[in-house]
Amino acid sequence: MSIRQLISTFLLSVVVSGWALAQSQSGPPPAYGQGAEPAQSNPNPPISGLDQPTLEPGAAPRSFLIPGAHVSEALDTNPTGSTTDQSSASVTTLLGSLALQRLWSRYDLALDYVGGGSFYSSGGPSASQIESLEADQRILWRNGQLAFRDAFSYLPEGSFGFGSYGGAGSIAGIGALGGPLSGGGFSGGGIGATQNSFFGPGQFASIGQEPVITNLAVADVTQNLSRRSALTLAGSYGLVHYTNDNSEFFDSRQVAAQAGYNYQLSRKDQIAFIYGYQAFRYPNSATGDFNTHVINVLYGHRVSGRMDFLVGGGPQVTQTSSPFFGSSTYVSLSGRASLRYRFPKTSLGVYYDHYNTSGSGFFVGAKTDLVRFSVSRAFGRVWDASADIGYTHDSRILPVPVIFSPVNNAESYNYVYAGGALHRQLGRQFSAFVSYQFNQLGFDQSFCGVGISCDRSSNRHIVAFGLDWHPHPIRLD
Repeated sequence: MSIRQLISTFLLSVVVSGWALAQSQSGPPPAYGQGAEPAQSNPNPPISGLDQPTLEPGAAPRSFLIPGAHVSEALDTNPTGSTTDQSSASVTTLLGSLALQRLWSRYDLALDYVGGGSFYSSGGPSASQIESLEADQRILWRNGQLAFRDAFSYLPEGSFGFGSYGGAGSIAGIGALGGPLSGGGFSGGGIGATQNSFFGPGQFASIGQEPVITNLAVADVTQNLSRRSALTLAGSYGLVHYTNDNSEFFDSRQVAAQAGYNYQLSRKDQIAFIYGYQAFRYPNSATGDFNTHVINVLYGHRVSGRMDFLVGGGPQVTQTSSPFFGSSTYVSLSGRASLRYRFPKTSLGVYYDHYNTSGSGFFVGAKTDLVRFSVSRAFGRVWDASADIGYTHDSRILPVPVIFSPVNNAESYNYVYAGGALHRQLGRQFSAFVSYQFNQLGFDQSFCGVGISCDRSSNRHIVAFGLDWHPHPIRLD
């Protein structure tokens, strides 16, 4: 039985188990507000799972619908992300958003959608489409839950740092709400927080505007074995597809599975043991593929409503297979650390991950180091500010024969973004913002070829201002 068949069997068994559990409950589940209280989420979920504790204590569970509209005008110094011909353009972005949360006594549903486009005056495409949809469906019982999560995006460039400042990018979409996949395990902050995940697909940078479709589907189960111990299981399938059929970029498919055992040492401390598996495949390349086996030990310290600290690591076994270079196996280290802290008016987060990823279209697999720092602070009742910095270093896993070489011959690249935004509330439903962001993509010397000198870095500055419409949530209960 192949790995894909094993994962498919696992997902099918999860679905059947969830259906059987739902059928075992007597009668249809009443909606919240119709005589039944919603099941309460675990304020301190297992660190081996995919959920993070909330840092907003005291928030009552509600069913709601939030529409939104967003418009911005920006000056972009390099809209195509070019390493050579860098020209400026004004960019008008129009977006709509919709967030839904529906709670029943034993079921939770959350949807987060953003859609629209950007329109360029010159120096790039005339327009680019932006779509993002995240969904989270949960079946709850007394000692655990079954969750189905999906994150889809259609973006004009890499997702790491895309739309971080101002407008819908920082308020109502592009994963900025935290998303259904933000959590522990190997997720590294999840699709919602950093757009990277052990389950895939991480797209950290791009050369020029290359529209790309990404989708990640995950099924996971959390079962408490006792008051202190819990078992978590998860399986996923992720894909990356460049819609322009550009043979210079690698499409990818990723199958992943994770099993974890979690033990609560005290009210604030947990330890977990995790095994993870990744299978990376590249349908438009004959270069080869690879698998990864990961064993991690995690420690977490949490103070309800204030702090969430997590650190862990362990061995990582990478098995490569190539018709040109044969097969090889090597052992390295993987790990992650994160700290989220909430002060009365300030919230901050620091994240670090080291693990294998699909390669962001540049490489057939990459060893990835990722760092991200974010902070936000309220100033009075109508002002708030935020800042965000991200850095990733990616090294090629599989060498590529010259005849299959993609955009470049590089062995590694670095990508960094940094910036911030200032928001001001204008009445009850509108807010205005001004923002700045800097991006830099740089390849190592081998990008140009042996003995050749060329431009191998791309710099980009974006200054924007805009207006957001975000009414009070529409209660559905």
